[in-house]
Amino acid sequence: MNREVGKTIAQHVGNLGEKMAAEWLWLKGFDIVEQNCRVGRYEIDLVCKDQSEWVMVEVKTRRDGHCPLPESAVDHKKRISLQKAAQGYMKQKGVKTIPRLDVVAVSLLPHGAQMMYFQGK
Repeated sequence: MNREVGKTIAQHVGNLGEKMAAEWLWLKGFDIVEQNCRVGRYEIDLVCKDQSEWVMVEVKTRRDGHCPLPESAVDHKKRISLQKAAQGYMKQKGVKTIPRLDVVAVSLLPHGAQMMYFQGK
């Protein structure tokens, strides 16, 4: 069964951005542990390990210069959701460390893609 059938253009764009971000992070040396991980009502786009540090990555994608910029979609409300998802994930896995929360903003442009990486603390 094709899981892509019935998805909206925005969902296709988001999936493409997540795939690109995962590949880019992997090339940078991250281990991709899980993708699109559900934690209760929350979702974590990418669960990664950066050496020994756990990293939860939110990926935001926009196409063809659509405004606003992708990173602007990670507002205060979204950051709170990410924190709750990360805490829930770590609890489920029995990991006692606090994960880093990063953002990858992907802009799909006519001449290629541009990625901006925002590393959390």
